Formats: sequence, structure tokens, C-alpha cells
Amino acid sequence: MDKPKISVIIPVLNGERFIADAIQSVFDQNWEPLEIIVIDDGSSDKTDEVVKNIQGNLHYYYQPNRGIACARNHGVKKATGDLITFIDADDVWVKDKLEIQTNLMNKNPDVEVIIGLLLLTPILSKDELYRMDLAKKKGAFATQLGSSLIKKHVFEKVGMFDEQMLMSEDVDWFYRLREQNINVMVHKEIVEFYRLHDQNITNDKPLTNFYILKAYKQSLDRRRKSGMKVIQPLPKLNNFDEVLRHWQSKL
Repeated sequence: MDKPKISVIIPVLNGERFIADAIQSVFDQNWEPLEIIVIDDGSSDKTDEVVKNIQGNLHYYYQPNRGIACARNHGVKKATGDLITFIDADDVWVKDKLEIQTNLMNKNPDVEVIIGLLLLTPILSKDELYRMDLAKKKGAFATQLGSSLIKKHVFEKVGMFDEQMLMSEDVDWFYRLREQNINVMVHKEIVEFYRLHDQNITNDKPLTNFYILKAYKQSLDRRRKSGMKVIQPLPKLNNFDEVLRHWQSKL
């Protein structure tokens, strides 16, 4: 799988301010074969105009507003690549994200999911972000789809995103990934810029915490029901060695 086809799924809701940078950061990977799938979850702004004015192997689909989990599922169903990854409409990839992660997969063929680090930044432009010296920056680990690369068959093992989860659908999916003992690799390179701004959905801390706790509770319930070990200490996210051991160990 030296040069696998990669499907990049971009869910978006009213993202006209940001989405052009997100899409261009994917094209800047200079990766072939590549397809970009934009799922517009009921935008009322000019997101559709922005996307349709961008040239390249770009597929745009509109759906009535049903939530980000539904938009992600829609994208996975449309994907034709060997590998699947995601980028949210307000984020930006580093220029060699796909090269870094596909090289790791080629060197470790048993690995099914690769997760890199992200860098929290202000709402800077793509070009400003590219000029950062990442060697001097400290990345952060998160169960975040934009910093991951996933073999398509993993969705057959783990299932799709839970459409009842209005937020933290990615956290819920990664918990299920752990429960299935999928072969995961975590690496230290920064592969994504997570841009902080006034429209971040995670700005609503009570709602965010509610859905994170819901995802964790659902995981506990599934493990109890299956007879799996329930107590699994979560790693400290600022301790990379703990994170690595957690995600690359078996339950």
C-alpha cells in the first residue's frame, strides 16, 4: 500500500469563513490518489458557494441539518479510498500530514489506525500557520479524527458514528475502537492545527463535558455487559508515554 487512495471527509455547518483554508491544506499535501468529500450539514451561509468555487477532486453533498455524527457517516459511506481521514472545516493540516502517516503505515503494516498530535492556535491563516517552526512547538494529544489516519475496514469492525451523540461522537468512536482492540499507533509529530475561535462547538463547556461523560459511561456499560475489564485508568494527556502505552495496549 505504498500509494493508497485516501478519502478526506470534511463535515461542515456554516463554515464559509474557514473551509477554503481547510480544503486547500488537503490539496497542499500533493497526494495522489486523493478524494475530498464535503458534507454540508444544512448550512445557511455561503459555504456551498465557497466549496463549489474550488477546483480539484472535490465532491460536495448537502443534507438537512442532522448533526456532525450523521455528516461523518454520510462521508464514510461515500468514501472510495483505502484509507479514511477527516478534517473539520475550521482546522488546517500541516503540509506533510499524509506523507508522515502513510509512511508509518507502510513501515508498520499491521497498524490499523494512526494518531498524531495537534497544535492549538489562534484563528491564523493557513499561510501564517505554515510559517510556524513546529520543532519549537509542543503538540497535544486528543482523540481527534483530524489528526488520525484510518484503514477503511476499521469502520466495519468498530461501526459508524453514534448519531445520538450531538458532540464528542469522535470520543465515543475512539472508546469503541479501544474495546475492539484495534491496532493503534500514536506518534509525536504535529499533523494538525486546531484553530480556536468564537464559533468552536467546544466553547460550550457544560455541553461538552456532558457528552464526554456520556461517551465514557456508554463504554463502561458495554464493557460490563461483555465481561471485559471495566477499570481502565485514562492517561494524563500531557504525558506522551502514558498516552502511547494506553492506546497501544490491549484491554
